[in-house]
Amino acid sequence: MHKDEALQRFVFMMEYRNLAPNTIHMYSWYLSNFLDYCSCEDVSVLSCHNAQQFIVHLKDRYAPMSLNAIISGIRYFYEVVLEKPLTRRQFPNIIYPQNEIFIFSNDQVRMLLASADIRLRAMIFLGIDAGLRVSEVAHLKVKDIDSKSSFKSIYIRNSKRNKSRKVPMSDSLHKILQEYWKVYRPDPNGYLFTGKDKSSHINQNYINNLFKNHLRSFDFYSDDIRFHNLRDTYATMMLRNGCNIFTLKKLLGHNSFSSTARYIKCDTSDLEEAPAISHEWGFSL
Repeated sequence: MHKDEALQRFVFMMEYRNLAPNTIHMYSWYLSNFLDYCSCEDVSVLSCHNAQQFIVHLKDRYAPMSLNAIISGIRYFYEVVLEKPLTRRQFPNIIYPQNEIFIFSNDQVRMLLASADIRLRAMIFLGIDAGLRVSEVAHLKVKDIDSKSSFKSIYIRNSKRNKSRKVPMSDSLHKILQEYWKVYRPDPNGYLFTGKDKSSHINQNYINNLFKNHLRSFDFYSDDIRFHNLRDTYATMMLRNGCNIFTLKKLLGHNSFSSTARYIKCDTSDLEEAPAISHEWGFSL
């Protein structure tokens, strides 16, 4: 099979599964790079060793999480196009230590919001007060903001793994979005945040860079802090304020509880109330 035909087949199978457009674009790009690296016109000759070599080739340029996304895409290609499934033992994910999740303090959040212009403030509020991912902020449409019902909410369409969900909109977030609306006047039928072409949504990398540049003016800046940490902070604060993990899972749009449970360790407020047990031993200094 020629590599162009293989790529077309790969895209078709992802569309057949109804994967999100961003996922299809990302996996297609990874696979195209893989095929270019292997320099083969006939993909039927590809082996497990080719895939392994490609990942080793990328190790110095990509973070482990990104490498695992590439591995998933290649594994899917071998399964549905080449019909040569790679087991996880043959082509395993990269093992890496989980970094500590950075959580913004209340003072840091206030500083971020106070010094941001109205557009960035609205973006930050969507992350910190509604738990939106940066891609969800970029793709948010004006019509998905329901401020007229008794339950003010934001509808997030076709997000990660093509899942949609509804999250509550606080009065504070509603007020910020109203202020943004007065300045930017987005098309009621279009995206809330537009790119240079007013009919298209803003690029999520642009939001990440905008946020990163804003962070540089504070003494708590670190290269490791990113827009997603606003969502991390939202999740941790929700747990700290009594939200149960089942509700939080729905609010965050997670597929599994394991994704939500990682925020439990971030909330250490309950540790302050843990009893001391040394008195049980009858020992005193």
